[in-house]
Amino acid sequence: MMKLRRREIILLLAIWGVVGVLLVAAVITLRTMRESPEAAGAGEPSIPTLAPLYTPPASEITAKSMYPLALEKAKGWREDAQLVSCRGTWEQTAINLVGQPVQWDYRFYSAQAKTLYFVTVTPDGQVAGTQHLRSLYRPPSPVTVESWQVDSPIALGNWLNAGGGEFLGSRPGIEVTAQLSARQAGADAQWTVVGYDPSKEDEYFIVTVDAQTSVTVVLK
Repeated sequence: MMKLRRREIILLLAIWGVVGVLLVAAVITLRTMRESPEAAGAGEPSIPTLAPLYTPPASEITAKSMYPLALEKAKGWREDAQLVSCRGTWEQTAINLVGQPVQWDYRFYSAQAKTLYFVTVTPDGQVAGTQHLRSLYRPPSPVTVESWQVDSPIALGNWLNAGGGEFLGSRPGIEVTAQLSARQAGADAQWTVVGYDPSKEDEYFIVTVDAQTSVTVVLK
């Protein structure tokens, strides 16, 4: 399998600019098509149920629990604001730390304003919003509430139990990022969870988790 360079891994983690949105969607789509059993006849299998060898620490601070605060802020900006992605990052983490409360970053899009709006929610409930300076005439795919049934702890748990736990256990201090997004309009939302070493190009492990069914696919 072709290995990604460090720059491509960082793009996969989600670049919050306009160009990054398009590149991340393209990379995830192409890699999933190439590595899915249906497309290639071989490759990494889907994993609908994972043995709970690893369990993230219990926390009330999750992507979904903080979302109402972000949505309220976004609706105060534009009534037609729609969620297009959210992301949490655990820096210099370890197996017993990944999943602990972190800041969640949400992106919303207003079709009327043709603009993105960034909302951050800290673990203690502080909310801040910033409008993107440039207009975005090609709208990103929205994340619908109906397709978002799987919260961040399950996505992280599936990453850990699909191989991320072993990967992280042998590399304490790396970063883990979980991002929720939809690859195209009308598609169900999915989590992309990545563990990587910022100092090494080839040190990464990626899975996607369907945000409605929790079916998990190992990409690397």
